[in-house]
Amino acid sequence: MLAPSDGDILPEIPAFEAPKFEHRLAPIVAKLDTEADSWDSETVSAEIADLLVLLAHELEEHRSLKEANTWTTSSFSGTGMPSTASAFDDGHLNVFRLTAIGNRTESFHDLLHTLIEPFRKEENLRIKFKVVRVAREDATIKTTVDYEASTPRRQHNARWKLTWEKVDESFKITSLQIEDFEEIQSQSTQFQDLTASLLGSNTSFTQQLSRGSGYWTDRLERRYDIDSTGHQGIALGDVNGDGLEDVYVCQQGGMPNLLFVQQPDGTLRDVSQQAGVDWMENTHAALLVDLDNDGDQDLALARAAYLIILENDGSGTFTLAANARNDSSYYSIAAIDYDNDSLLDLFFCGNSPRRSAGEGDGARGGPPMPYHDANNGGRNLLLRNEGEWKFSNVTREVGLDENNSRYSFAASWEDYDNDGDLDLYVANDFGRNNLYRNDDGKFRDIAAEAGVEDISAGMSVTWGDYNRDGLMDIYISNMFSSAGNRVTYQRQFRQGETEALANFQRHARGNTLFRNRGDGGFDDVSLSAHVNMARWAWGAKFADINNDGWEDLYVANGYITADDTEDL
Repeated sequence: MLAPSDGDILPEIPAFEAPKFEHRLAPIVAKLDTEADSWDSETVSAEIADLLVLLAHELEEHRSLKEANTWTTSSFSGTGMPSTASAFDDGHLNVFRLTAIGNRTESFHDLLHTLIEPFRKEENLRIKFKVVRVAREDATIKTTVDYEASTPRRQHNARWKLTWEKVDESFKITSLQIEDFEEIQSQSTQFQDLTASLLGSNTSFTQQLSRGSGYWTDRLERRYDIDSTGHQGIALGDVNGDGLEDVYVCQQGGMPNLLFVQQPDGTLRDVSQQAGVDWMENTHAALLVDLDNDGDQDLALARAAYLIILENDGSGTFTLAANARNDSSYYSIAAIDYDNDSLLDLFFCGNSPRRSAGEGDGARGGPPMPYHDANNGGRNLLLRNEGEWKFSNVTREVGLDENNSRYSFAASWEDYDNDGDLDLYVANDFGRNNLYRNDDGKFRDIAAEAGVEDISAGMSVTWGDYNRDGLMDIYISNMFSSAGNRVTYQRQFRQGETEALANFQRHARGNTLFRNRGDGGFDDVSLSAHVNMARWAWGAKFADINNDGWEDLYVANGYITADDTEDL
């Protein structure tokens, strides 16, 4: 295939000078020439990924291979079965981790048969493969593959090294080496999905929430500011003083926000309209917190065009107390009394800038630049609570305007240096994060010197003392990308750009755990703690789920999934 010339794709427009644009379009045009494409490794990876999908389906359906020789060459060599030892057992959950790989060579059929055997009598088996590395060496393709097999009661996580050769126009496996292996056994069901039983009596659940964002994206006009990516939050708080936690749910543009009040039997009742909180503008974040020290939970909202602060009368009915136009698209809110005046202040994370203040999300500026270290995002905002429902913008005054254009997603306050005041960590998308140290009410970004910039796709941050040394550690939700892990380790990617290459590789690596050393700095222990691979992570929380005194991690992940209509 011959690549088209610039003249073939550039329009003929009066006063349009094509040569000025030719040098910028040349790299893009060159990619249209498949014979000159140096990224054939991705083509190979896609073909191998398709084969692994077929392999997964066969194992799910038959719990074995019908014809193993269709998958391997005659010279196939395989690792022995992994040996494991118990790493954790609390009576409900058992975790076994790799201690050794067997020396005996297994056939492909026998190896998979042994791996699948524990799942033979279990239902709902799901198997997934992810190609995370690919390298071509002459006629041989070497891949690193993440393998997961799971049912509600058992899960295997492993990393495989698979070598392939092309035989009769199809790839076949010549060797399989197991690098890492983990088995998790659940003795009982510890969590049960009660969503429908608790919310099902509300039409707002059956007709709105249960349908999913894709349903409404197809039905609501874009001018309502519908957001298909679903960047909407929730807030928990007791709005009516009955001692039961209630739930406020943010929705996309054109859909009303919802307040569900908990009943004595645990069910939730929609009171959005009578409470005065059914705003229909696109709302990214909400926070229920007492802003006037009267003992009830007030409500702060980050809407598409305005920041809204609502006063609670104590019964769960809200009235507008303060508002301001946005100059950023704010994605989360964190409350803090930063100046110790006994009034809670509000910190808003600004993700993307707006072309003009007050417009909806459709008025966002250009794309993040550069992608891996963007510095053209929306500005964060600290509002100081002056009392009597008056708030003042003190962002610049207190030093929080330093490095303040970073596509922020979330922020969390914690006294990481144990000096008696609260410091601030901000997780930013498309690049490096901020750690603002609080020194007597003035802040300075020390993320670089503390070693916690974490150049990645920051979505959330949670603090916790995971190793129980009395120092608060940081866990950041990022994006794990199998494609990013493959591409950024190819020799032709970012040749000669050592720093940018490392940043891109870090960007695709996944979540990050920083251990607090106690001397003002942190160590990245993500890989040794095995907490980096949490898929496309949006939020995480330290919590002692099994009450054993150790902080566990719960991570929410996922992304838009839909059928490919092939309609561009």
